[in-house]
Amino acid sequence: MPQPSIKWKIRYSLSIFSAICLAQAAAAYTREIINNAPQLQERPNWLQTCKRANPNEEKCFRRLFEGCFPAFAAGIPEIGIKSFEPLHIDQVSVSKGSGNLVLSGGFQNLIIRGPSNATVRRANLDLEKKLLNFELDIPLLRIRAKYNLKGNILLLPLVGNGDVRMALKDVKTAVYTKIHLSNEPEEVIRIDEMKVTFHVGAMRIHLSDLFNGNEILAASINNFLNQNAKEVIAELRPDLELGLADIFHGLWNNVFSKMPLKLWLL
Repeated sequence: MPQPSIKWKIRYSLSIFSAICLAQAAAAYTREIINNAPQLQERPNWLQTCKRANPNEEKCFRRLFEGCFPAFAAGIPEIGIKSFEPLHIDQVSVSKGSGNLVLSGGFQNLIIRGPSNATVRRANLDLEKKLLNFELDIPLLRIRAKYNLKGNILLLPLVGNGDVRMALKDVKTAVYTKIHLSNEPEEVIRIDEMKVTFHVGAMRIHLSDLFNGNEILAASINNFLNQNAKEVIAELRPDLELGLADIFHGLWNNVFSKMPLKLWLL
């Protein structure tokens, strides 16, 4: 049986850590994902139900939301939802031209493992106020990719083309959205606006083949990045949070648009 036709558009421009760390939520999806697959017709076993009048009663919506994650991790091809575990990203462009970071280039063939291990710390749905907010904890994200970068990090030059490995520990993300209900054709949630905040407990990164294989200069850059990871991430936080909002917006709209409310809000 042929799979539904899906067109994925991947375009955004961020700093080096924004580009990789976007994997916390589902990296490199764009604001809108064109997905021509049909909506769910029947409620699957993994989709719990809550009271429409009060979906947050006894933390029902939080349990419902978290209960969907195993299905998202495996993928739901009949409604055009690709697997989240691992995430595969074709390409990420990098452009940062001012301040302490001046970088250009990009990352290719990103493979991100760990998003499916997310736990939902809090989730709240308010149809009257048109708000949907949630907080996720991800213990560990492991990222592998190809990179091509040129520029400066603080006062240190960075030039390279090779493999990159990264580990992000204790990732905490909070997502705040404004929504509306839309008939497509069944009634679903649509996200209009999104704000994202995040915190990374620790990070390790290794860029191979820096400076045409100069191991001394490469070790200096990699050591600097790892010793000053929190400071570098803090400087890039505004760009990263905007990028996360853009990615999550498309990701979650794609999911919610295939889950009619009549199946899970009774």
